[in-house]
Amino acid sequence: MAYTGFTSVLKKIKLADNYDLMSNIKRITIFILVSILSTLCFAQDEVLDDKIDVNYKEINIESLLDSLHNSFDYNFSYDPSDLPTDSIVSVYYKQQTLFNILKEIFKHYDLSFKGMGRQIIISYQKRSTTLNNYITINGTISSSNTGQKVPLVNIAIKDEPLGTTSNMEGEFSFLIPRKHINAKIHLSSIGYDPHSIPVPNKDTTLFISLKPRTIQIKEIKVEYIRPDEIIKRLIDNIELNYFTESLLLTAFFRESIKQDGKYIEVSEAVLDIYKSSYLHTFDKEEARFVKGRKKVEDRKVSVARLKLAGGPALFSTIDVAKHLDFISNDENNNYFYLYKGKDIVHDRVVYKVGFKPIVEMENIYYEGELCIDIETFALISADFRMTKKTLRNSNKYLIQKNAKKIKSIPIFTRYQVNYRPYNDKWILNNVRGELTIKMQDKRKKTKSEYHASAELLITNAHKGKGQRIRYSEAFKTRYILADKIVNYDPMFWKDYNIIHPEEELEKVFKSSAVEINLVPLHKKTKP
Repeated sequence: MAYTGFTSVLKKIKLADNYDLMSNIKRITIFILVSILSTLCFAQDEVLDDKIDVNYKEINIESLLDSLHNSFDYNFSYDPSDLPTDSIVSVYYKQQTLFNILKEIFKHYDLSFKGMGRQIIISYQKRSTTLNNYITINGTISSSNTGQKVPLVNIAIKDEPLGTTSNMEGEFSFLIPRKHINAKIHLSSIGYDPHSIPVPNKDTTLFISLKPRTIQIKEIKVEYIRPDEIIKRLIDNIELNYFTESLLLTAFFRESIKQDGKYIEVSEAVLDIYKSSYLHTFDKEEARFVKGRKKVEDRKVSVARLKLAGGPALFSTIDVAKHLDFISNDENNNYFYLYKGKDIVHDRVVYKVGFKPIVEMENIYYEGELCIDIETFALISADFRMTKKTLRNSNKYLIQKNAKKIKSIPIFTRYQVNYRPYNDKWILNNVRGELTIKMQDKRKKTKSEYHASAELLITNAHKGKGQRIRYSEAFKTRYILADKIVNYDPMFWKDYNIIHPEEELEKVFKSSAVEINLVPLHKKTKP
C-alpha cells in the first residue's frame, strides 16, 4: 500500500588562587590513572550485567552517579569535560542491567563503558573529524505550568538558516557549528513566551520550560480588518516577506507506518530541495535523495502491507506561502475566511484566520487555520485537514489497490506547516502530515487500522546556490522511499540535524499490495 505526501567520580574541581599543591598533584595523578585505564581493552565485566532498580526525578548526572556509588558500591571514573555532568535527568528502571541504564542515560553521546571489578570506566569514543566541528544540544521542552511536553517548537539560531524542531514528545536534537558558540538559540511556539539561550561551548542536554503567554498587544493600533482583507495583504506582501531568489535547501525527511499502534516501517532520508522564487507560484520544487536508512518489520503483517509512494517528492512541494493553496483574493475563490482572534508566534502578534470551502464539488478541499503576522502580513504557520466530504470520497484520490478484496477507508488527515525568520525574511521550517486508514480483508474477515505520518525539516538554506535538479536525479512521485534504501547505518545521522524521533529507530521493531496516492496540495484533480 503506498501514499504520496506522505521518523568514585572524578569531581569537577575549580582551582582557587591558593589551591593546595598536594591536592593538585593528587588530582593530576588520578586523572592520569583514569586516562591509562580507559585506553586498555578490558572485557566487559560482570558488574555491567548487574540488574538494579533506579528511580530519580530531576537529578543531575553527577549526583546520579554519586548516588549509584553510595547505593551499590559502584566506582565511576570519567573525565568531567567529556560528560554533561550538570544536565538534569529523570530515570526510572526496574531490574534493568547497569549497562543498559548507562547506555540509555548517555544515549546522545558516543561513550563506551568498561567494567573491572566494581570500577566502571566511562570514556568518549573518537568522534569523526567533521563532528568535532559541531556542538550537539539535546533537550526536552515542557510547559512551565502543566509540565506537559510541547511539540513542534521552532528552534533556530537567530539570523541564521540553521534550525530544527521538537518532536511530538517535546524532544529535540540540534547540531550547531562551533563558530556559533555564544550565539542565541531562539525557541518559539504558539501560546508560549519566546525563549532564548546561548549556544554552549560543549555538548549539552537541556530541560527547557516555556511559560504560557496571554497576548498583550503593545503600541499597536487596533482597527477592524476583514479576514479577506488580511488574505489580500498576505498575497500583496509575498515579495517582501519571502525570497525572490532561488534556494538550495538541505532537508531531513522521515516517514513511518504503524499498524494497530505498532511500527511496521520507518524510513529516513537526507534531501536536497530546489526552491525557486516565491513569486513563481506554479513552479514546483524538485527533490534529490542524498542518503537514507530504514527499519522494516520482517514478519508478515495482517490485512495488507502499506507502502508510501512519492513522499520526498510531494512533501517538498507543501509550501502554502509559495503555492497559495486555498489562498486567493479573486472573485472565483471558493474559500470562505473567518477571523479567529490573535496569538503570538516567533515573538510577534499574529492574526488567526480560519478557512473552509464555500461549495465542495469534485476537487480536494481543505479546512483549517492560518497564522498571519499583524505587521508584515507574512504567513507564519498553517494547520489544516481534508474536509469531511473530501475525506469520505478520498479513496479516489488516495488509494491505488492491487488487492480487490481489501476495503480501505481513510478516516483522518492533518497537515502542519511552519516558517521561521531568516534575514528579515521567512523560510520554510518544517512540514508534518498524518493519515489514518481503516482496512478490511473481506475474504479473511480481518481488519486493521494504519497510521502513516511524514515529517520534513529544513535544516539549512543556501541563497544564490539554487540550481535546478536534473530530471534523472530527481525523486519521482512514483518512487517508494523504503525501496530506495538498501541498508541500515547506526551512525548515519552524526553530521546532520534531524527531527528527534518519538522512539529511537534502533528500538522500532508480505502480503496483499495496496497503494495510496495523495496528490500535491496545489494540484486540482478531476473526478
